[in-house]
Amino acid sequence: MKDEYTFRFQVQEVEEACDEFHSRNVTVLARILNDKKDLLHEGLFRVRFNQIGIYPFPKDVARQISSKHLQRLLLIELKRYIKPQRKYLTPGEYKPVW
Repeated sequence: MKDEYTFRFQVQEVEEACDEFHSRNVTVLARILNDKKDLLHEGLFRVRFNQIGIYPFPKDVARQISSKHLQRLLLIELKRYIKPQRKYLTPGEYKPVW
């Protein structure tokens, strides 16, 4: 049986990374729900992005989630979440949505 997961994300804060690529670090609050809508995990994860790409911090994910399968899914979903928002994420704190 394949487990189905639902990921809910919310941007908490955006900071300049001060590197030569003009990167920004985004702190994302993530909620992971199973197929029965039970909360499996809730935590903060960092994602760095610039003009070249989007790079979630694997250390943040590995520290909080033990399942390798769920770690991979979360890294993919974090990239998918940030990609359409890149040009709109300006430095600062963001209000909670949910």
